[in-house]
Amino acid sequence: MTAFQGNIQPIGLKPSVQQALGEHLLSCYPREACGILLGAAAAGGMRINTYVPIRNVAPDPLHAFTPHPEDWVKALYLEPAPIGLFHSHPHSAPTPSLSDLRGLPALGPEFHVYLIGAPGTDTNIPLLNGYYIDRKRDAGGKLSLHLLQAPVYALLK
Repeated sequence: MTAFQGNIQPIGLKPSVQQALGEHLLSCYPREACGILLGAAAAGGMRINTYVPIRNVAPDPLHAFTPHPEDWVKALYLEPAPIGLFHSHPHSAPTPSLSDLRGLPALGPEFHVYLIGAPGTDTNIPLLNGYYIDRKRDAGGKLSLHLLQAPVYALLK
């Protein structure tokens, strides 16, 4: 669902999700925020309908995130099923870090979307980048994971 004739399909957010992501990111500052995205594949891309914040229990929450185990397990059983992960970079651009890329194998195949947010520098509007989790197996069967940047937009409805 990520590519259509070589084009990366957009990730659409309900306005309430966009607002919830921004509020959670800013309320956790200067610590990293994290949460689960619920939604589904839709015509023309993915649609995120719900955001579920999760407590960050990382030993160094200023520079890392570790979802609270109880929150994480509860979120995995929500309906509709989780399709993505969100976290923030409070002190850097919302682009994947080496730690983010190393953590991808921990996400199950039901996770398709990866969103990273950061506080805006010139405005109070948070920055948000979206990525699809691309999973491929080589000829030997080894799985490789990559993030493909996708446009993110707020849905009108």
